[in-house]
Amino acid sequence: MNFCESNYLASPEFLKTTFHIITGIATPIHAFGFYCIICKTPAHMKSVKWLLFNLHCWCICLDITFSFLSIPYILLPAIAGYGLGPIESPGLFFYLAITFITGVTTSVFVTFENRFFILFAQKSFWRHIRKFAIVFSYIIVPLYDLPIQFLIPEQSKGRELSWRKLQCIPELPNDGRELFVFATELLGPAITIILAESVPTIQCGTFLALNIYNLIFARRSGISKKTVQMQHRLVVAFIIQTSVTLILFVVPVNAFISFIYFNYQNQFHNNLIVFAFAVHGIASTLIMVFVHRPYRDFVYSPFRRLFESGPTVYVIPAVSMSKAPIAP
Repeated sequence: MNFCESNYLASPEFLKTTFHIITGIATPIHAFGFYCIICKTPAHMKSVKWLLFNLHCWCICLDITFSFLSIPYILLPAIAGYGLGPIESPGLFFYLAITFITGVTTSVFVTFENRFFILFAQKSFWRHIRKFAIVFSYIIVPLYDLPIQFLIPEQSKGRELSWRKLQCIPELPNDGRELFVFATELLGPAITIILAESVPTIQCGTFLALNIYNLIFARRSGISKKTVQMQHRLVVAFIIQTSVTLILFVVPVNAFISFIYFNYQNQFHNNLIVFAFAVHGIASTLIMVFVHRPYRDFVYSPFRRLFESGPTVYVIPAVSMSKAPIAP
């Protein structure tokens, strides 16, 4: 088998270096996000304060697992790859990554559900079952990827089949690590990914639609205009914030399946897929800070004080110098 054309952007060294840089940038940004949530959340956002905290925690867990501990170097269209992180356990980190991704999307669902319940459904039938629905949603988070863990093939045979699927051999890590094969057929991973993607997406979409519908027709429910405007801004902010999850999760995940299904091999594009997951935490935190007005105002406050301060006026007392009359 021939070796692929050399390209630094498609190399494991580039991926490892890039992920270390991302981790260094993400750490202070995540810390600042925690500070904003805990210390700068105003009273009218009190009901979503710990929901934002919960979502932020899931994002950070995903970031640490993906960008620091695992650093996956995947070799699509083979369902195999290397872990370039400090701990060599690709199977474990693949499971944790899927679990944390579904944890993030489930937290988005819980946030939208909370808005719907607080504003519109406190006297509805939903109040009797919502806690069970939320608990069940979190219980199944670690179960989405569990079945495929029992289908991981015997590694020596799996490596042989995986190398055959590649049209050429890309640049490989030079630290002696073995290729880890997650699966030799697409069906198992595809079912797992489709379930892990579709269930939270349906949940999020349902309660997003319910929030939008009820906010539009809120006058009929007796909610004040001021409350409607405030909650409308909050829901819009959540929509913008969660759109990052849609773009940086759904697009790469479906690209992952497509590359395998169409037997497409391009190591640079493989690196782009994992890069999209790696920058999710930074993008999500920055968007959270800038779309929610209280956090945004806190960020801008030093600059406003700097540029809005008026010019300093110094008052100097005038001294009259009159000549004394000269005696004749």
